[in-house]
Amino acid sequence: MDTAVANPVADKLPSKVLRLYQKASIKDYSEDELVLKYAPFVLKMVHRIAPITRSVVDFEDLKSVAYFALVQAARSFDPEMGVAFEVYCKPRVRGAIVDELRKNSTVTRSVYAKWKKLARTIQEQEEKLGRSPTELEISAALGITAHEYRELLDDLKLVSYVSLDEISGPESENDEFIPFQLEDLHQVDPASHACAQDLHELIRNRLLQMTPQQRKILTLYYYEGLRLKDIASLLKLSESRICQIHTEAILSLRAFLDRKESLINNN
Repeated sequence: MDTAVANPVADKLPSKVLRLYQKASIKDYSEDELVLKYAPFVLKMVHRIAPITRSVVDFEDLKSVAYFALVQAARSFDPEMGVAFEVYCKPRVRGAIVDELRKNSTVTRSVYAKWKKLARTIQEQEEKLGRSPTELEISAALGITAHEYRELLDDLKLVSYVSLDEISGPESENDEFIPFQLEDLHQVDPASHACAQDLHELIRNRLLQMTPQQRKILTLYYYEGLRLKDIASLLKLSESRICQIHTEAILSLRAFLDRKESLINNN
């Protein structure tokens, strides 16, 4: 029996599209050909996080890790899955980048304690005010100046580098942050898929409650795929300031999701 016919995912694709995927023959590319063909795709992913990670890992090293993940993905890619190679490859390249960052800069207890304290403060202020708190309100609640608050956001920017579908990552027994790892695309778990849908719905609703600036930055970065540099140019702010607002927005989002989870667990 034809494997493509037997595959329920492939069956849903028009035959012309499926033939194009099969014709791609990604596995037949040499490593040099793969790197050349998908360099723009990989570099776009690396450049998007460069401002956040430049003090942690060398840019060239990060590129090498991303290209190696690209080659590995190509070797394991099955076109009869009915998924475009770019879709299959993206979480694997991103996962390799995140793993490299974790290897070179483990989030220490002190940094994670700061993250937890700030997230808790944001949550408390939101409950008190009934809206997203301003930068001055958060800094006042922490007992620090606005300048010190922005420096704190700079310290936490690496921790904030998680995509929207990784934001509810687990915590270890030692209360250390462990980024959520995407499951293999070959394994389709209906329960996990339903949970992911619920999570994205919560995130969409939460974005509507954020400040216009936070909402715009998260939307441009995660949904539109713009680099922080591009967002800075668009909003006429410094790249550093965009990074700070991004960190604050992720903290606010994490606090919101933690609160929702707590309410569910207590019911």
